[in-house]
Amino acid sequence: MNIEGNTKLGWALIVLGGVFQIGWSIGLDYSEGLTNLMWDVIVLVSLFLSMLCLSLPMKSGINMSTAYAVWVGIGVVLTIIFSAVLGLETVTIGMLLFMMMILAGVIGLKLES
Repeated sequence: MNIEGNTKLGWALIVLGGVFQIGWSIGLDYSEGLTNLMWDVIVLVSLFLSMLCLSLPMKSGINMSTAYAVWVGIGVVLTIIFSAVLGLETVTIGMLLFMMMILAGVIGLKLES
């Protein structure tokens, strides 16, 4: 995939990588200590795709530190939301506030880069 100079595609991949973080982070909860083969495969594939989506955008000219911060922020917020939907997490008002702060930081980093 030729991504050099295509920052729009780079940012889309970073967001997609954040989405893949849901698979490996929640999958770890279901993998029962990496003893459930189906969930182990989901964790490994999601982790690989998430890391790939983080590494490729750096070829487009996006700073590694900015790409990593946005990737992690998106992954954290989405994982908390999906964990709550699945009943694995209870979201409090405080958590919502801090998730909004994370998203504000992610948007700020994107706008500054």
